[in-house]
Amino acid sequence: MPAIRWKACLFLLFAFLWTRCVGNDFLGCGGYVRSDVDINYAQVGVKLYTKQGNLKYETECAPNNGYYFMPIYDKGQYIIKVSPPSGWSFDPEEVSVKIDGETDACSQGKDINFHFKGFAVIGKVVSIGSSSGPEGVTVSLHRGDALIQTTQTSADGSYVFTPLSSGKYTVVAAHPTWTLIKNKVTVEVADENGDAGASIVVGGYSLSGSVITDGQPTSGVNFILHSQDTLAAQPACTPGSPAGYENTLGLPAMCYVVSDATGSFTFGLVSPGVYMLAPYFHSSTTKYEVTPSKLEVVVSHNDLVLQQPFKVEGFSMSGRVTKSPGGKVIAGAKILLDKVRAAVTDENGLYYFENIQSGKHKIKITADKLEFEEVTVNINPKQPVVGDLSPLKYEVCFSVTVEKTASHSGPWTIKITGEGKAAQTLQTDVDGRGCIYLTPGSYSASVKLSQAADEAGMRFGPLEHLFSVTSDPIEELAFSQFLGEISGRISCLEECPTLTVSLQPAQGRSGAPRSVTAKDGTFSITEVVPGSYLLSVQKDDWCWKLKTVPVTVNTQNVEVSLEQVGYQLTLASSHETTLSYTTTTGASGTIVAQKGSTLVCMSGPGMYTLTPVGCHKFGSTQINWNTSSPNLVTLSATKHQLTGAVRATEVAPFTVEVQSGSKTVLGPLNPSPENPHLYVFELWVREGETITLTPSSPTNLYQYEPSSHTLTMPADCVLNTVTFQAERALFIHGKITPPVSGVTITVEGNGKVYTYTSDADGKYVAGPLDNSVQYSVSAEKRGYVMNALSEKGHFEAYKLAEIVVEVKDEDGAPLPGVLLSMSGGKSYRQNSLTENDGTIGFLSLTPGDYFLRPMMKEYMFDPASKMVSVAEGATIMITIRGSRVAYSVYGHTVSLSGEAETDVVVEAVGQGPECDQYQEEAMSDAQGSFRIRGLYPKCQYELRLKKGSGINLHVQRTLPSVRSVHADNKDVRDLKLIVLRPFNQMDVAAKVDTDPQHLSSLVAQLYREDLPDSPIQTIKLGLHPYFMLPPMTADKRTYFLRLESNLPSSQYQYSVSEVSFVADSAFKHLNLSFKPTLRSVDAEMSQGTVVGFATAIILVMLAFNYDKMGSLMEKVSHVMTTVTAPRIAQKSLSATSEVPSTESGRKRVKPRKV
Repeated sequence: MPAIRWKACLFLLFAFLWTRCVGNDFLGCGGYVRSDVDINYAQVGVKLYTKQGNLKYETECAPNNGYYFMPIYDKGQYIIKVSPPSGWSFDPEEVSVKIDGETDACSQGKDINFHFKGFAVIGKVVSIGSSSGPEGVTVSLHRGDALIQTTQTSADGSYVFTPLSSGKYTVVAAHPTWTLIKNKVTVEVADENGDAGASIVVGGYSLSGSVITDGQPTSGVNFILHSQDTLAAQPACTPGSPAGYENTLGLPAMCYVVSDATGSFTFGLVSPGVYMLAPYFHSSTTKYEVTPSKLEVVVSHNDLVLQQPFKVEGFSMSGRVTKSPGGKVIAGAKILLDKVRAAVTDENGLYYFENIQSGKHKIKITADKLEFEEVTVNINPKQPVVGDLSPLKYEVCFSVTVEKTASHSGPWTIKITGEGKAAQTLQTDVDGRGCIYLTPGSYSASVKLSQAADEAGMRFGPLEHLFSVTSDPIEELAFSQFLGEISGRISCLEECPTLTVSLQPAQGRSGAPRSVTAKDGTFSITEVVPGSYLLSVQKDDWCWKLKTVPVTVNTQNVEVSLEQVGYQLTLASSHETTLSYTTTTGASGTIVAQKGSTLVCMSGPGMYTLTPVGCHKFGSTQINWNTSSPNLVTLSATKHQLTGAVRATEVAPFTVEVQSGSKTVLGPLNPSPENPHLYVFELWVREGETITLTPSSPTNLYQYEPSSHTLTMPADCVLNTVTFQAERALFIHGKITPPVSGVTITVEGNGKVYTYTSDADGKYVAGPLDNSVQYSVSAEKRGYVMNALSEKGHFEAYKLAEIVVEVKDEDGAPLPGVLLSMSGGKSYRQNSLTENDGTIGFLSLTPGDYFLRPMMKEYMFDPASKMVSVAEGATIMITIRGSRVAYSVYGHTVSLSGEAETDVVVEAVGQGPECDQYQEEAMSDAQGSFRIRGLYPKCQYELRLKKGSGINLHVQRTLPSVRSVHADNKDVRDLKLIVLRPFNQMDVAAKVDTDPQHLSSLVAQLYREDLPDSPIQTIKLGLHPYFMLPPMTADKRTYFLRLESNLPSSQYQYSVSEVSFVADSAFKHLNLSFKPTLRSVDAEMSQGTVVGFATAIILVMLAFNYDKMGSLMEKVSHVMTTVTAPRIAQKSLSATSEVPSTESGRKRVKPRKV
């Protein structure tokens, strides 16, 4: 008896510790439907949808514990939805997962659970005489006197309250305008939903509209409602029809209403249905026609408002024209009515029209020197007289006379500005006369000069006319019609050379630029037209106090001063760095070079020696720059500094291993003088070089955080890239009793997991571990329960029961790859695939009931599921048979050239009414292969490229676009789809700015940013500075176009011209420059002359004494080589540097960069 109790406790302990066991040789999503109350789990389903809403798989929950599992055959975006009976509430209702095989919850074997929240009360608010009801009725749920929930009915009148516990509830409905015949119902919830039925009824809805005459509301119009159906209830209106009404519609007249003073009419409590509405309007003497004469209306489950009003369709009209409101009348004005009928005002300014129909009419008036606005008037029998009409604008005339025309004459532009009005302009004729129509008000007018006239010094008077427009035209306002010198001095830091001074019109003014020569620092510019100008000195390599001086010439001469403040140094640097400098005069200082181009003003003349300082290493340690020939200084970093440290709690001989192609070791490291426990290291690394830093010590008693650090050196310095924390490690010694080998020991702490394995004696050692972390130790082996003992790391082992499942096909052959999902016991579940022999074992089982379900796409199984009872230590054998019911399509996606096209999503869509709900899809792999599973033999499918947001963006179409597929009880193989990508070609044109004589020496080379030493294209320029690159792909990468020259560096000095661009458009145009300069050759000529003379003497001696002079020739040759080689090498290095090329092991000469 004690042994039985001990084993029972052991099983309970195992059930608590052994909570999950998930196979890792397949992909799937699983979890539980959880509930705090008893529910029938078998009624709850779980469905797997694609992001586009296509159902991929569905399953039911295990009836014993709510567990579910669904296999995943293709990675991608999915939605998992719980599918319970209507009204049951779950949290969440759906979960989105992006399955990538690594980082998502399904790939990591994590549960996706749905929690049952409660049942529901369902019901419907209906319209009288209908089985459906209105949307928007407020429905509240009460439990006793407590309000539980409030909602509104949906489109068919339905409502749902959820989640709810068991009990009695009252449903109460309310609406602000509708009449409810019954507004409450009582319902009870037990172990399922409570159904309130259709007990709440709406008594009907309002039907309303309006009637107008010429846009104005009309009262007293009758509206009769007809229907051929027997109504469930009488509407709220007067029964029958009005006196005198003749029913010609053939439908019974139910009732009628009369429009009120606002022209509105309303029928109340109208039940849903189809009705005919007829208008009827008459007086004692007149009967009016109302349109439409009848109107079919459909009343649904809502109030109906007729948007289009009914209209009453259907005398002499007169008016007067005056010069201003309330002013003198205008005789002889022509009146045009609706662009057809005409009249002329009499001496009293009156006009008349006969036989006018009610409605809106347009009136247009014309009169000499006056302008009228076309007006629209509303004429009806109650209002046949039009109010007084007055002009909108009056004519105002101007004249401009020119006494001295110079080179300018009319036409002229006059600017007219009124109070509170936008400015207007008037263009005169060539004689300077012009007129404009203006509205009444106060105005100012001035001649607006053109840019050319303004620059020519044209002036007019008066400057402006002030006038008022009242009720008469204005005959005429008249307008009736000075060169300078700019001189100056230039202050130079040294003796002023001959300089060019430029004068150009200021922005917004026209005119040609002018330039003069300044000698000894003085200049003068005469015959300057009045206006604003910009004055500058054409010397860009100098710094100026003001580079451009604004000058305004009006009525007197102008004097200007320009001052040089330094010399402009241009730096082109690959990185931001600091340079110290010294000069021949003893001055010194520092300057900062920004990444890219930097302009620095050097305050004094002479030779500057520049020395880069900082965390970058450049090609040269010093650069000379002279203000007399200020060349571009180029800085190109070759290496960058990287620093780090090891921080330890005790002193030890630490080292850092650097792995980058080859392995080097830094150290032993010296402790920092400020902190003896901090060991700092530094090294110089080339850009793009990937290195791994690993700390270590001779004794393996330390652990490091992090254990190593890998980085790719960026294009800049990296300071304090990592600090390794070194501490003495922890070791855990443990044992399995009785001894069991192969037990997996898992040590977890601080989010990290370490695994070890017991040896034949059941022992293990875990470490080194972080001694500052609390660790938990667990042990597991299939078929065993591991009971943790009191001593940490020690376990006692017990063997458990098992279920062995064998799966066979229709012919009795083993069926491998079938996914078997088993759950039960105390939160136990396992999902595994059958082996090649069709079997799988579920080990380490505690006693209890287990639910088994086989799953494999394209197969049905018998039994489809099975509940298995497992006793203590038992071995149970189960056989399942599978029948294939669907098949697969195998194919390839290739390009036109036959190469594999990857990541192409292909779908198979069922055709016909019985199969159009079926859709399957797959994505091509790295070999272009794809497999679409689950095609039914009864269906014809269309195989095509899948369309949708974010899908197949790299594919334009396939050939063929659609293929018909029928899986006739077998797989379809070897289908091929040719994939066509979108057109993405780019053209690049370039121009070289250089002396034509140098074109033949140039070649243009195209490089890609990630391959800077391997040209993609090489173009020889020939005799023309323009060239085109071969078509290239617009791949959004960065490229460099670089000029190379074969001009001898001993004779010419030049630098490489290079331009970068991004391949992101259909066309780009680039500009390059090549400006070589001749070197000074006096010194070389003097040395060459001496060497040449000596060589000639030796050759003559050799010719006559060849045998005797042989040995002497060798000695002389040796001396000559020794003397001249350093000089030649020195000159060559000053012009160029050789860098290795990736092509054929040769060296390519590049312009010097430092």
